Amino acid sequence: MWAMSAYSLGLLITYVALNLMDGHGQPALLYIVPFTLCTFLLLGKKRGELNLLWTRGEPEMPCPHNQESQQ
Repeated sequence: MWAMSAYSLGLLITYVALNLMDGHGQPALLYIVPFTLCTFLLLGKKRGELNLLWTRGEPEMPCPHNQESQQ
């Protein structure tokens, strides 16, 4: 839900920028990527999961679907 919301907001800003620049378009990813990336970073920070991303650490509980952790 968060990813879709951020993507939609980035796309909306893309259309607004297109109209403000009289039809001289810019790449849509110029707006979509920052919105989605910032959303994931802020959400990870709020949930306390951002440290795992940067340290490449193992999760506290192994994933039950991972075959390697069961062996």
